[in-house]
Amino acid sequence: MKTVLDMGVEVYKLVNVPVLTNTISGGIYRNTRPADSDREDIVVNTVTLGDGTRQHGIANINIYAKDICVARSNILLADTSRLKTLTELVKPLVEEIDGDGFALWLISTKLFSEPLINQHFMNLRIEVQMYNFT
Repeated sequence: MKTVLDMGVEVYKLVNVPVLTNTISGGIYRNTRPADSDREDIVVNTVTLGDGTRQHGIANINIYAKDICVARSNILLADTSRLKTLTELVKPLVEEIDGDGFALWLISTKLFSEPLINQHFMNLRIEVQMYNFT
């Protein structure tokens, strides 16, 4: 039987690649990012994974970017241009993948605000099926 930890490793391996590590200003992390990070980070976390021969689960990929200040004001807004660029780099890596012992596909995206740290993140929700065939 696989666990959410196994699932997280598989998703992490898909996004921890040079096309992303050489592009973002921060790091790629499993489960959580450094509390004081003000960089562009990518975080892979897992929500749930069922039991059985074919285990169904959900994982998230969160792409963080600093907010930008609107000219002549103190209003901070999501850097949608940068978030779009980073999301477009991640999506092909997870849109529909058949791996060794698993399959996954992108099921939704959503933008979230982190007002206490002046950042936004794009959430990519991934459905995963882990196989336990012997």
